[in-house]
Amino acid sequence: MTGATAANPGKGDERGAGKEFGRVYANDVLWRTNVVNVLDERPDPEDKIYFLHDGSRPIVANEKVSADQRSPFVSESASGDRDWNGGQWTHFSAEVTDIAAFNDDAPLATDSDILDKDYISVTLGRPGFGPPDFFVCPLNGRA
Repeated sequence: MTGATAANPGKGDERGAGKEFGRVYANDVLWRTNVVNVLDERPDPEDKIYFLHDGSRPIVANEKVSADQRSPFVSESASGDRDWNGGQWTHFSAEVTDIAAFNDDAPLATDSDILDKDYISVTLGRPGFGPPDFFVCPLNGRA
């Protein structure tokens, strides 16, 4: 069920610092993480991860986006949550269609922050760039 080891989903603070661990928000907390395995199929049980982007690149790569958003990744749950499944991720594309509205709300750091915004379109799978559709990526402590 697992494939080759993948690269980190992000680098450091997601703005090019090049640190060893990527970053993902969960429950208003920024966590360290790294991809350890790519999965060939959707995990069951799963954790949902939302990848914020502007249609062509991660949202944090857009120079017009607030520096308050330190990662384009937002999880539905985290270690210690009843519904946490250890970071067996299913990737959801979360396209931001209004950068000004996004900046007013940044940082978006919970799944409800993503799902409650009318300027974010969420679909299953990656947008053609970003991490794989299914992967294992544990949370390795607070960033």
